[in-house]
Amino acid sequence: MAGKIDMILLSVIVPAYNNENDISIILDAFSKQTLDADQVEYIIVNNNSKDNTKGVVNEYAKNLPITVRCVDENNIQSSYAARNAGIRAAKGNILLFTDSDCVPEPEWAARMLDAFDRPEIGIVGGAIQASHGDSLVERFSSEANVLSQEHSLKNPYLPFFQTANVAYRREAFQKAGLFRSRLKTGGDADMCWRVQKSTDFELRYCAEAKVLHRHRTTLAGLNEQFSRYGRSSVYLNRLYGTEIQQEPRTQYFIRKGVSWAFLHLPITLAKRLAGQATNIDLFREPLRLYIRWCRKTGISSAETAGLPKELDIEYLG
Repeated sequence: MAGKIDMILLSVIVPAYNNENDISIILDAFSKQTLDADQVEYIIVNNNSKDNTKGVVNEYAKNLPITVRCVDENNIQSSYAARNAGIRAAKGNILLFTDSDCVPEPEWAARMLDAFDRPEIGIVGGAIQASHGDSLVERFSSEANVLSQEHSLKNPYLPFFQTANVAYRREAFQKAGLFRSRLKTGGDADMCWRVQKSTDFELRYCAEAKVLHRHRTTLAGLNEQFSRYGRSSVYLNRLYGTEIQQEPRTQYFIRKGVSWAFLHLPITLAKRLAGQATNIDLFREPLRLYIRWCRKTGISSAETAGLPKELDIEYLG
């Protein structure tokens, strides 16, 4: 659809990497948004995909009643670099971000836009809820409230919103700069903090604007996710002097694992056979230990390697 570009108020930006098999899910969700299609554009940023993500987006979008554009970021492999490419291409004054593994509810875009009802509101975050998943890992992540905006709002340094569901005024990027393109993790907090420290803009949480997030389905996926969280804490410590919540020594994990195997597991297994416990009850403790161990390894690797190079801040003209 060729939208009326001069009427666009909101630009939705989504980084995508090797998403040819499921990018249609979020495009379908965009087509169901209640916000007037003339007021919003949807920008998918192809971040150097090795598959046909760009071709799928362009072909699928032909039959949608919304304005969808696919732009490229092929120089830097980073979701933050991809978001910056989307920002530069965007025509709206409000820039709304989500991820390709999220499914926004129909009222999402309209509610996020409505939340900017005062000029001092510079950042709005929406709710991130778990989509229904049947695997043990998905159910565990849902129970653990992974990617909770309520959690990030309680950060002891400064509150922040995760880019799975956040919107900024364009002016915020003009004043505070863009995302750090070469930062692999932690850029959500870094961006929110820079806006708060360099402008008078306020944050608002809009719990009614929801996206459903598809959690990791495998232990390898959990490892990648929580190792990244560990690295993020080190990067933010180097940039802002924030405290790193260190994980315990290896002996702690061994002791807890043995205790689970010889004490908790037999009791819970008996309850499970009697229909009084679930698979989550059986494996909750080892999964908790596992994600803490993953985070610990992420901290260790980042402390050894230090900050990525070239973290200069680019500004939106």
